[in-house]
Amino acid sequence: MLYNITAATGNLGVKIVEEALKYIEPNNLVLTVRNPDKAAHFKQMGIGIKQANYRSEQALTAAFSGSDILIYIPSLTFPSVARIMEFENAIVAAEKTGIKQFIFIGFMADHGNNPFKMSPFFGYVQRRLASGTVPYTYIRNGMYSDPLPPYLPELARWGKILYPVADQKISFISRKDLAKAIVQIAIKESLHGKEYTLTGPKAWSMAELAELMSRISGSSIIYDPLTTEQFAELYDEPKGFGPVLVSLYEAAAKGLMGEVTEDFERITGEKAEDLSIYMEREYRGLS
Repeated sequence: MLYNITAATGNLGVKIVEEALKYIEPNNLVLTVRNPDKAAHFKQMGIGIKQANYRSEQALTAAFSGSDILIYIPSLTFPSVARIMEFENAIVAAEKTGIKQFIFIGFMADHGNNPFKMSPFFGYVQRRLASGTVPYTYIRNGMYSDPLPPYLPELARWGKILYPVADQKISFISRKDLAKAIVQIAIKESLHGKEYTLTGPKAWSMAELAELMSRISGSSIIYDPLTTEQFAELYDEPKGFGPVLVSLYEAAAKGLMGEVTEDFERITGEKAEDLSIYMEREYRGLS
């Protein structure tokens, strides 16, 4: 069985490759990447490296040829119409090459009424997979917990959490835990063909998150949200990104980012790591 992982040099992709190597021999792995130089250390381990850009159906077809299981991590291309075309190239390439299982790595902000400006992409993906000929598994990731520990020193200086999510909650999970579940799904045929929502064991209100961050950092941090307009202006780097980012927190304010499931435990046989444990360890590791 040949496993192909796209975007394998990205933050999540690297975690998936590292986890996959615990179960899969290097000669049964292929990484589809834009820049092979970034995957040189994986090549030295005996992993196959294929160069392809999501904008080229021809290149993706060549990269997927001979593969059985494809783990597709989409780009962060915006607007959605461009990202949709990237995905369309990938699914057509998968159809042409006879991929036996297309594992799509998505995001929980995919609801029909979700205001997140990148959400329309996921609406297309779900329907395109369902109406196509390639067997597939659809994964909805919770919010990454990984950016929180490096951000904590800045929040400690401000003494505030600024996310405009009102009194609603957000469900976090680390990339490492996501990789654990994704690899198990890939290697176990019994887990194929389903939809999974991968989250931590609980969702966190911003007041709870502020209390946790205060305890870990030793500084007083409160929840004092900006307005959506203020937040978009503050984080508008690169220019135009602010409205996209704040739309994610608008989704959270509508109660759309607080889902908690037991899918991770059902897949792996263990609970996802609690955010408090993850943050404390990672924050200590920064110093």
